[in-house]
Amino acid sequence: MHARLIASAAVLVVAAALAADAQPRGRARGQARRNVPIRFQEMDKNNDGVIARSEWQGSDASFRVHDWDGDGILSGDEVRLGAERNQGRADDQDFDAPDREYRFDDWTARGFAALDHDRSGFVERREWHFDRESFRRADHNNDGVLSRSEFLTTDMLDDDRGERFVDLDSDRDGRLTRSEWHGSPRLFDALDTNRDGLVTRAEMVGAELPPELFSSVDVNGDGAIAKNEWHWSQPSFDRRDLNHDGRITREEFGGAAPVGTAGSHSSAYDAGYERGLQEARAQAREDRVRNQGYDAEGQRELETADSGYDQRFGPKPDYQAGYRAGWRRGYPEGWRQP
Repeated sequence: MHARLIASAAVLVVAAALAADAQPRGRARGQARRNVPIRFQEMDKNNDGVIARSEWQGSDASFRVHDWDGDGILSGDEVRLGAERNQGRADDQDFDAPDREYRFDDWTARGFAALDHDRSGFVERREWHFDRESFRRADHNNDGVLSRSEFLTTDMLDDDRGERFVDLDSDRDGRLTRSEWHGSPRLFDALDTNRDGLVTRAEMVGAELPPELFSSVDVNGDGAIAKNEWHWSQPSFDRRDLNHDGRITREEFGGAAPVGTAGSHSSAYDAGYERGLQEARAQAREDRVRNQGYDAEGQRELETADSGYDQRFGPKPDYQAGYRAGWRRGYPEGWRQP
């Protein structure tokens, strides 16, 4: 009996010691987690490593961009420096028009290899076939090429490339203040080329027309796009490859009809197309005159694409598909007009 009491007491002592040791160490681990730098650090008012909507400095649309799982808070990978949203592969994306800038979402080692055509270890501008804004954001040292560390953000500089200028510009005045910017202060300074404490749309996306897309994708310059040069979905390639020879000529690239919801040009599609064409031309002229920068894709009109819609036209999705197609044709036309 006496031996059993001694053994029991020893077990209790050891357990108490372990519990006492675990308590401060647990607190230390928690404190360490709170001390790890996170994205949007300045918004984390209670220093818990989580950004609630009430702490977020920006619009609802902006918050939703970063709330990847839709749970109403930003936590885990959503605030981890260097983390990227689990997007679909670039070659799963649909290609629906030849006269637009496509968003790039495949910020992975595989995505880098697909763009680094000459295997130089850098993605040069001539190898980039997507929107200029993403390239500008990812080019952290502004040298005109994307290194592997910039592309994969292993340099730990937060460029907030998932959020477009139009999302960041919460007051819709065509420029970003430091309070509207959600990335690294160092990158804000790099984007602010005239050092006035603001980043305009022209500074973010550029004032020049984007390079002609066919020539950009035709990397070897042989006048046709082969499957190994194509960066979008296989069905998109097949739809453009009208003679099924495994190559897309310039005529095929620009000649295949845009795919609308109804699969054909309905009266609603035509009505939307004409409206989008006219409004895009007017917007482009205004952007050029006001030195806002060439930005055919980052316009709020494209999000709803229902300006001027009336039920008498027919199905709204057809109208919206036509509007977007007309807009993407009209914007570069309006930009070139005197």
